[in-house]
Amino acid sequence: MVAEAEVAAAGAFLAPVLNQGATVKSRGRSLVECLAAGKHVQAEDNTNPRSGVIHRALGLLLNIHHVLCNSPTDDDTRDFLYNSSYRRIVDSLFDLISLEGIYPNLSSGVGVPIERRVKSVLRGGFETRTTAPREKAGDGDEALLVEIVNQLRGVAESKGRGLGRVFQERTLVDLIAALGQLAYAPSSRDSKTYQNALKSLIDEAPSLVLFPCLTSLLHSATPSWLRPYLSTALSSLPLRPNGVHETIVFIAGSSPQALYQDINGTTSPTAQSLPLEVLKQSSRLLSSVPSTISADLYFEAIAPQLLELLDAEGPDKRRAASFIIGNGILGRRIFGAPGAIGWKLFAEPLMRAIAPGNKTGNVESEQEDFRLLVSSEEFQRAIRRLSALVVIHPNPSLTKRLLGPLLLPLWGLMCFAKESEVAIGWFEECSQLISIYFKVSEGSTGFAKLIDHLTWDGGLSWTYKRFSEARIALCRRPEDYSPRVDAIALMETIDSRVTIFRQLLETSGVDDTDISDIFLHAARGWLQGSHKHSIRQDIFAGNGIKDGSPFKSLVYAKVTQEMLERYQNIIINNPARVIHLTQELLDGYLHDTNVSNLRAGLSIPSLATLGSIVTPELQRTPVSEVDDSAEIVSACISLLSTILSAPDIRVTPEILDLLTSLRSTLTEITSTHASLPASTAISARNICALVEMHLSSTGGPRAYTSKPPDPHVQDRKTYSRALTHLSDILPPVRAEGLALLTTLITASSAILDIPGTCILILSLLQDQEEFIYLSAIKSLGLLASKHSRTAVRMLVENYVDHGEEMRLDQRLRVGEALLKTMEGLGEALVGDVARTVGEGMIGVAGRRGKRAKTLAEQQERAAKHLASKREAEDAWGGDVPDFGDDQEENHASERLAKVLEGWEGKEGEEDVRIRTSALSVLGLAIETNVAGMGSTLTSTAIDLAISILKMEVGPDKAILRRAAVLLIMSLIRALDKANDKGQKLGFGLAGESLKEVLEVLRYIKSTDSDDVVVGHVMEVIESLEAWRMRSLLSFSRSAPENMFPTSPVYGNLAGLSINSDSAPASRPRIEEVE
Repeated sequence: MVAEAEVAAAGAFLAPVLNQGATVKSRGRSLVECLAAGKHVQAEDNTNPRSGVIHRALGLLLNIHHVLCNSPTDDDTRDFLYNSSYRRIVDSLFDLISLEGIYPNLSSGVGVPIERRVKSVLRGGFETRTTAPREKAGDGDEALLVEIVNQLRGVAESKGRGLGRVFQERTLVDLIAALGQLAYAPSSRDSKTYQNALKSLIDEAPSLVLFPCLTSLLHSATPSWLRPYLSTALSSLPLRPNGVHETIVFIAGSSPQALYQDINGTTSPTAQSLPLEVLKQSSRLLSSVPSTISADLYFEAIAPQLLELLDAEGPDKRRAASFIIGNGILGRRIFGAPGAIGWKLFAEPLMRAIAPGNKTGNVESEQEDFRLLVSSEEFQRAIRRLSALVVIHPNPSLTKRLLGPLLLPLWGLMCFAKESEVAIGWFEECSQLISIYFKVSEGSTGFAKLIDHLTWDGGLSWTYKRFSEARIALCRRPEDYSPRVDAIALMETIDSRVTIFRQLLETSGVDDTDISDIFLHAARGWLQGSHKHSIRQDIFAGNGIKDGSPFKSLVYAKVTQEMLERYQNIIINNPARVIHLTQELLDGYLHDTNVSNLRAGLSIPSLATLGSIVTPELQRTPVSEVDDSAEIVSACISLLSTILSAPDIRVTPEILDLLTSLRSTLTEITSTHASLPASTAISARNICALVEMHLSSTGGPRAYTSKPPDPHVQDRKTYSRALTHLSDILPPVRAEGLALLTTLITASSAILDIPGTCILILSLLQDQEEFIYLSAIKSLGLLASKHSRTAVRMLVENYVDHGEEMRLDQRLRVGEALLKTMEGLGEALVGDVARTVGEGMIGVAGRRGKRAKTLAEQQERAAKHLASKREAEDAWGGDVPDFGDDQEENHASERLAKVLEGWEGKEGEEDVRIRTSALSVLGLAIETNVAGMGSTLTSTAIDLAISILKMEVGPDKAILRRAAVLLIMSLIRALDKANDKGQKLGFGLAGESLKEVLEVLRYIKSTDSDDVVVGHVMEVIESLEAWRMRSLLSFSRSAPENMFPTSPVYGNLAGLSINSDSAPASRPRIEEVE
C-alpha cells in the first residue's frame, strides 16, 4: 500500500486521541493538551502548544498528499482512500487542523456553526475545548491562520489528485471561511491578496461542492462584512457552465425526501420523481436575479442551459426546466409579460420558429423553388419545447398565452401532417396541443377562428414543405407563386379538414352552449357569405381560400352539415337562435328583392356556379347560374325543416314569438315572389304549414308551457366542464378541472353532491402527478371546512381503511387533507366531528390488531426473499460473499434497511408512518379546539402518547416517539391558549397526571437514543414548567380573597413589599423582576 510510512507516522501522532484506551485516560482534556503531551510534538513555544500541534499535523498531512500525488497511477490513491483505517487518520488530521487551527482564529459568526459541521472523528470521549472565536481585532493567532491557509491552498489546487477530494468533502468550507476572514475582516492586513486567493479558490471549485459550503457559511450570525461576498458567490453559481443543472441537483439532494429519481438518470427500485417542493425551490432560486447583475444579462446567461434541459431526454430534466421557465420566469409579470426579457428569450423564439412571419430564408437544395425559413430540426425542436411547457407545466394562463397566437399555425401543421402522411407523430402532438388549448379556454372563439380558416396552409409569405417521410420545414412562398386551382383536390381537402375539425370537437370536451355557438357561426357564414363578391375574383388569398369565394361558402356549408348530423340533438335543444338567424336572413332576402334595381347587372356567385371555376382541362361543360337569393331561401328553409320537424323540439314562449314573425315572412315570400324555383316555393309552403301547426297546437305538456329559469345554469356548466376535464389523460387539463371544481366548492354551490364530490376528490389522491394530488388535498380541506360532518366522516373512513383498499401513500395523503381540515375548522371542531376525528386517529395510532391483507403481502415478500437467498447460496455453494469495500457504508445501509423494515411492522401490524401521521392529526385537533375534543378524548390521547414513549423504544419507532412528544406539546399549547382567553375547560394536566407525564419525559430525556426525541422532550419539559407557573399565577388572581389567608406569597416577604389590596400608585412604575 502506498504512503504506509507516512500514515504510520500520522497514526502515532494521533494515538493519544484515537486509541480507545488512550481516549479513556484523556477524558476531560482537550485535543491540544493530549497531543502536545505526546513525544511526537516539539512545541515551538512553551506558552503556545497549539501552534506546534497544528504544524505537526500540517506536515504529516502534506507528506501523505505529496506521496499520493506522485504515485504512478490513480488506482493507488483510490485504494488508499477506500482503506477505512487510512481514511480515518486522514479525516482526523483535517478535522484537527480545522477545529484547533482555523476556528479559534476566526471572528464571531465566521464559519459553519458547530452543530451543522460534518461530524468529527475526533469527538470520542474527550473535550475539544476549542477556543471561542475572537471578538475583536488582535484576538487569535493570525500568523498561524495564514500558514494554514497557504499550506491547504496547495491541496486545494491539486484538482482532485492526492487528498484533493477528501479536502473538498471535509475542509474546503473551513478554508473558504479562513480566506474570508483574511480577505474581508476589518482588521485584515493584506486583504487584496487574500481576496484574489478566495476568488481563485471559488472559481476552481466544482459547483456541487460549493453549494453546500456557501449555504452553510450563510446563517444569521454571519458578519455583515462577509455576507455580501458569500451571497454574491452563491447566486453566481447558476451562471457557470452547467450551473443550472447542478443547482437543481443540489436542491434535490438536500430535499427531505431521501428517495427520489436522480436527475442524472440513476434510479433505484423505490425511486420517485423529483418532488414538487424541489421544483418550487429550484424555480424560486433560479428566477431570483443577483443584485450584482441586471435581469437581462442574468437570464441571457441561464436561458441556454434551461433550454438544453428542456430538450433533454430525461423526464426529470424536462420537468424541472419546464417548471422553472413556466412558473418562475414566464409565470411572473415582471419577466414573462410580452416584451419582457423572459418572454423574449423563451416565448418569442418558439413563435418565430413555428410562425416565422417575414423572416428571410436560405435556398434549400431539395426544393429550389422555395427558400428555407426554418429547418426541420429547428421546427421539430420548437414543437417539442412548446409541448413540454404546455403539457408538463400545469398553468392554464400560460397555456392560453402560448397557444393562442399559434392556433392557426398548429392547425395548419396538424392538417398538413395528416394530408402528407408524415411520420413521427406530428399530427398527434399538434392535436394534443390544440385540444389542451380548447379545454382550458372558454367560449367558441377558437373554433370559429378555425372554421374561418379551415384550409389554412401557412402565412402570407410562407408555407409547409415536406422533405422526407419524417421531415417538415417552413419555406418562403415565391413572390410570383400562383397555385394552380384544382377544384377536385380542393374539395377533397375541405372534406378531410371538416372531418379533422369534427374529431377535434369530440376530443375537446366542448359543452352544449358552445356547440350551438359554433353551429350558428358556421350556418351564418354559409347563409350570408356567398353573395359578397364576384365569382371572377381570385379564389386564394395566399394562405387559404379567400373570403367571398364560393369555396368559402362550401366550407361553411360542409361544417354546418357535419354538425347537424353529429350534434342534432344539442342544436334542437336550443332552436330559438337558429330560427332567429333564418328569420334575419329571410327578412334580408325580402329587402334585397324590393330594391332589386340596385342589384341589376351584377354577377352574383352561387353554389351552383362552382363548376365554372374548374379548369377547362377538368370540365368543359358550362353550368347555368341560378339566382343566389333563391339559394339563400332554399338553405334557410332546409335548416328550418330540420329544426321544426324534430320530434323532441320544445316550444317556448320565446319560440312562439319567433314563429309568429316567421309565418308572416314566409307568407309574403310564397305569395309575392313568383321568381322562386318551384321546389323552393313548395318547401316554403310546407314550412309555413309546419309553423302554423305549432302555433295552433294548444294541448299537452309539450305545448307552450315554460319552465322557470334555472338559477344554477352557470354552475351546472362549470361542473360539467370540471367532470370532463378531470377524466382527461393530460395533467394540465386535469389541473384545470380541479380548479373549476374548487371554485364551486369555494362558492358553496348548491349543485354539488357533497359525498360524491368528496369521493371524486379522494380518487385524485391516487394521481401520479404531484401538483394534482397536492391541489386535491387543499380542495378536500376546503370542502371539509364548509361541509364538516360529511366530509370529515368520509376522510376518516378512508384514512382508517378497515377494508385495506388503499396504499400507504394514499392514506398519508388523506392524512395531509385531514391536517388542512383541522386548520380550517377552528372552533367548529366540536360534537360528532371532533369525536369522529379523535376516535379514528386514536384507533390508528394505537391499533395493535392485525391487518390480514398486509400480513399476507409481508409473508409473500418474505417467501420470495428466502427463495432468492437460497438460490444464491446454492449457486455459491454456501454463504454469499460480501463485495462491499466500505464497511461503514455497508453498516449504514443495513441500519437503514432495518429501520425501513421496522416501519412496515411485523405480522400485519399498522405501519409506523401512518401511526405517526395519526398522532400529528390528533395533536393538531387538540391544539385547534381542545374544548371541542373534550376531556375523554384528550385524556385518552395523552395516555396513548405516554404508552408509546414507554413501550415503543426501538430505533425504528423514533419517529413515533417524536410525534408522541409533540402531541403533549400540542396539549400544553391548547391549555395555555385557553388560559389566555379565560376559558374554563374543566380538565387539564394536574396532580398525579402531571407528575406521571413529567416522570416519563425526564426518563426519556436521559435514556432515549434519538437526538430529536431528546430535544423535543427538553422543550416540552420547559414548556410544562412554564405553563404550570402561569396557571398558578392566573389562578391566584381569580381566587377568592380568603382562599390563601396565610400564604406567604400573598403576604409580605423579607426585603419585598407586596400589597395587592393597596390603591394604585399615582404614576406607573417599572420594576425589574428576575
